[in-house]
Amino acid sequence: MQRSAFSHARLMRESTDRIARASRSDDVKEHLVAQRILATPESWSAWELEHSGLMRQVADFVALRNQAGALRHAALRLIHGKALFEYLKKHRVRGGARAGLLRHFHRTLLYQDAVVAEHTIYVRKACSYLCTSHLGAELVHDPAFIDPMQRYETLFTEYFELYCSALIPREDEQSESGPELLPLLKQQLNEWRWVILNPKQSLPYLQRESELRRSTGETQKLRLLKF
Repeated sequence: MQRSAFSHARLMRESTDRIARASRSDDVKEHLVAQRILATPESWSAWELEHSGLMRQVADFVALRNQAGALRHAALRLIHGKALFEYLKKHRVRGGARAGLLRHFHRTLLYQDAVVAEHTIYVRKACSYLCTSHLGAELVHDPAFIDPMQRYETLFTEYFELYCSALIPREDEQSESGPELLPLLKQQLNEWRWVILNPKQSLPYLQRESELRRSTGETQKLRLLKF
């Protein structure tokens, strides 16, 4: 089993190979973001420069366990960074609601510039998240990238959608969830963030989660971390 740290060159090679595979993938989402990055030399160079800086932060650690931790931190930031565009696209937010959200998150930009900026951010973050997830799960073999990270992303999506809905209500929105759920979701996010960043200490928490899922008849099973 790999125990030594990975070099910056290896992390970048694995990342660019992952983007190449994504461009040929049957998965529509990953295929699209890969094609957008590969569309022009300029878009590729911009992503490569940004991702290289991210991988440099990982490669600077000399122990594999610390590199795994750095990848977890990076993945969490990337989940946050791509959330706004995913929300706008998923809910087809248009008109005043779209302008209001972009104004809230890009206070110094005009509407047209904010649209371009947010799309650019999303494409780069989504590609880097694709690569980081691959590195964490397949190269470093970090089990935090299996269930805990996926659970965190699902919860963050739910939290962010509710936050945006409370911030700029949409006319076509008919949701029974209200802003009063935001503190609860934030607490759950903090718990799962702690699980991801503290895998050894979080084993009892994951065991309780697994037992709760079984007792409620939930079919999705949580894989326990093993060290």
